[in-house]
Amino acid sequence: MKFNAKSIANELLKEKGYYIAENVFSKKDIKTARDSIIELAKSRSPSIDKKDALSVLSATNHVWNLIDKHEIFRKLVQHELVYDVFSIILGNEMKLGSFAARIQQPGDKAQLPHLDYPYWDMYNLKSFPININSSFIMNCQSNIMLDDYTEMNGATMVAPGTQLRGYFPKENEFWPNMIQTTGKAGSVMLMTGLLWHGAGANKTKTPRVGILGQYLPKFVKPMEDQLASVDMKVIKKGNKKLKDLLGVGYPYPKILDTTKTR
Repeated sequence: MKFNAKSIANELLKEKGYYIAENVFSKKDIKTARDSIIELAKSRSPSIDKKDALSVLSATNHVWNLIDKHEIFRKLVQHELVYDVFSIILGNEMKLGSFAARIQQPGDKAQLPHLDYPYWDMYNLKSFPININSSFIMNCQSNIMLDDYTEMNGATMVAPGTQLRGYFPKENEFWPNMIQTTGKAGSVMLMTGLLWHGAGANKTKTPRVGILGQYLPKFVKPMEDQLASVDMKVIKKGNKKLKDLLGVGYPYPKILDTTKTR
C-alpha cells in the first residue's frame, strides 16, 4: 500500500494530530518482534528511585534499547513510511531518541494524559524557553501495534487537535475529547510529542504489546543514549540510514578549544 507522506505530515501537524496506517508490517515481522519482547521482558527490571521524575516511565512495563536486542528492531525502526513522514517534520538529519517496547499488562489502569520527551515535564514551564509553542515540532512518535489495539486492552488514548495547543494537558479538557486509536496488529500510529495522549486501561486478561519509536531533530539530545547503549558490532553492521538515526558521525558536541586537544 502506498502512502502520501506529505499528506500524513500535514495531518500530524495541522489536523487531528495522529494517523493510523494499517497493514504496514508483515505478520512474520510482528510475531518475531513480539516474541522477542516477551522473552526480554522476563528479565528482572532494574530498581527505580521513586523520587526520580523519570520513574513515570515505569521500567516494569518497558523494554529499552531494542536496537541492540534483535535484527527485527533494526528493520522496523527505519520503515520507509515512518522515515519519510517524520523527515518532513523533523528534517532529513533527524535522530532516534528511543526505540522501546511498551507492555500494557492485564489490569493496568489508564495513564494520565501527558506529552512525550522533550515536552514530558512541560508542566514546569520555568525549565523551558519562554514562549515555547507548537510552531515547530521537536518530537515525532511511532506506535507499532504488535497486538490488535482495542478499547478493551488499552489502545492509546488521544485528544485530537491538542498538538496545536502547546501546553501540558489539562484533564478537564482531555477527557471530554478523548478517543482511542484502535487498529490491527501490524498497523502503526504516528503522532507528534505535543499531542495529548496516554495508554488506555487494559481490561482483558492478556498483555497488549507495542513498540514506541521516538524521533527527534538533530539538535535535541536523545532520551536513550544510543551510541553508548547499542553494541559497536551492531553499529558497524548497520546500513547508512540506521547509523544516521543513531547519530553515528554527528560531530556535536565536540571540543573546539584546541588547548584541550593537546
